[in-house]
Amino acid sequence: EVDVVELEPAVVQAATEGLGFAERSNLRVTAEDGVDFALRAVEEAEASGNSGVGVYDAVLVDAYDPEGNVPAPLWSRQQGLCVALERGLLRPRGVVATNFLPHVDLAPSLTAYGEALDYRGHGRSFSIQANKPVEKGSDEMEMIFSAVEGSGNRIAIRTCGGPRELAEGPLSILEQRLEEEAVKIGEATGCLWDMRDLVSRGLREWPKDYLGDFPDPWLES
Repeated sequence: EVDVVELEPAVVQAATEGLGFAERSNLRVTAEDGVDFALRAVEEAEASGNSGVGVYDAVLVDAYDPEGNVPAPLWSRQQGLCVALERGLLRPRGVVATNFLPHVDLAPSLTAYGEALDYRGHGRSFSIQANKPVEKGSDEMEMIFSAVEGSGNRIAIRTCGGPRELAEGPLSILEQRLEEEAVKIGEATGCLWDMRDLVSRGLREWPKDYLGDFPDPWLES
């Protein structure tokens, strides 16, 4: 079951008429502000007595304002999406993932997501890159925090509970599990992309002490 929320009706129209997109019984599209949709989803869950169960297994954010920034209500603490996350938008073992431009510091968003999901217990904050690094060791802080050609967007990810070994164990264990599950998904969907590679490109952990006090964040797998 997938709910797609798009702010601009023209985008839905273009995808339908120009790209062959089509809704199905398990793929629904709503033309609405994503934050409003998320808040209404948790309100409906609360009204039905299912607030503790959660609504979605995953919330994926890919939205930008005219300046190329992810709107603050989609990542800032005490705003929109984080309020919905705190009120039970995600199911246990769920995940929130947001696509950011390469120059953006991910610490504020991952801190906000982590604080909103603290009620679920242990979770993990990490990121992956949307492209392959030019060469191993070349995607250092200067490259990632500057809009250097080829550095690519980064996906900020926060888990909501889940197995303790994945939330608190070595990053290599998380990487292995991600790759194992990616292979299964690739085979099941017939995806032409190398799913195993996609889920672990530039994998970085953002430890809790970094998100709070901002020491050196980079723990490379």
